[in-house]
Amino acid sequence: MYTCDDIATLDDVAPVFVTADGTAPTPVAAIQPAFNLSQYAVPALGGLSCSWRVGHAVTNPLHDSVDFDWAYVSVKVVPGGADSWAPSTVDDALSVGDDPSDTAMTIGGIEAATGCGYQPGCFISAPVGDAWVEIALSTNWNYRYFSGLTPDAILAQMQPLAASVFTTLTDAQPGQLVWPTVDLTEHEPDCTRALGSQGIATALGVDSLRYDVRSTANGSTRFENYVAQRAGVFHCAVDADGVPVDLIAAGVLGTSVTVAYDLAGLVDTMVAAPDSQALPTIALEGAVEGEHAVQICSDATPYCIVLFSLGESAYQVESNSDTVAIAEAIIAHTR
Repeated sequence: MYTCDDIATLDDVAPVFVTADGTAPTPVAAIQPAFNLSQYAVPALGGLSCSWRVGHAVTNPLHDSVDFDWAYVSVKVVPGGADSWAPSTVDDALSVGDDPSDTAMTIGGIEAATGCGYQPGCFISAPVGDAWVEIALSTNWNYRYFSGLTPDAILAQMQPLAASVFTTLTDAQPGQLVWPTVDLTEHEPDCTRALGSQGIATALGVDSLRYDVRSTANGSTRFENYVAQRAGVFHCAVDADGVPVDLIAAGVLGTSVTVAYDLAGLVDTMVAAPDSQALPTIALEGAVEGEHAVQICSDATPYCIVLFSLGESAYQVESNSDTVAIAEAIIAHTR
């Protein structure tokens, strides 16, 4: 079974982080804290998720500190994903968006989609063998860590890593590249059954509510949405009768719950992986031994996210209201 050390060495990773003045810091294995369950879900599909960091560890994915420079690069491999592959896209406004990337690159004989966005970050994405491979670089606001380098130069620095990954996968001998067998049970995306309604309505201070269900999480890239769909993750946006719970129509700052049946291990990863201390853990009423919860809050608004395990499943609560009370209402409904 392949590991991160098999597909990329530190010598492959290090060139990604060379700065404009030629400084080449030594990267360390580190998971970049994220606030979407689907960003942790690749191993649940039998795939490989690897990442490395230079600079200061991110302490809150909702807050881009101006006090420290940092950069992360990740490699994610989803076996069986090649037939569903579609390139991520770049928007020159706010983030990854709807316009096709116009940059293609041949790396190790593989045609890959590439691009850099205002998110900020760059990606190299390709179908390799039967797998979907996604390599993503992220850094702080305005690409400050890479100041002085053009997007093309940054992508060029990512090529040795991509070449190592692609070559390892394509040159694997029969029987050498073995992925874990995963048997995910398909669940109907039924928000009311999964979450209940009265407990959450009480936590929000409304008389009643209904859910707008989406079968996939509202990810920022096609890869993230693909992973969520494969993993059976679904998203429940809350619409309270007569009360504007969703403060923005797109649901970005509204109340919503993401459900990931049978994927409690995703939260275990958040609290056990390198740099996991960046995500503050909390205790939820009704939780039992072995269950975990983390809370991520904006420092500018009431908006918070709570991600927690409950039995064999994982949940993600987002709201401007009391996310802890909402999470505890879900626990009470389930238990």
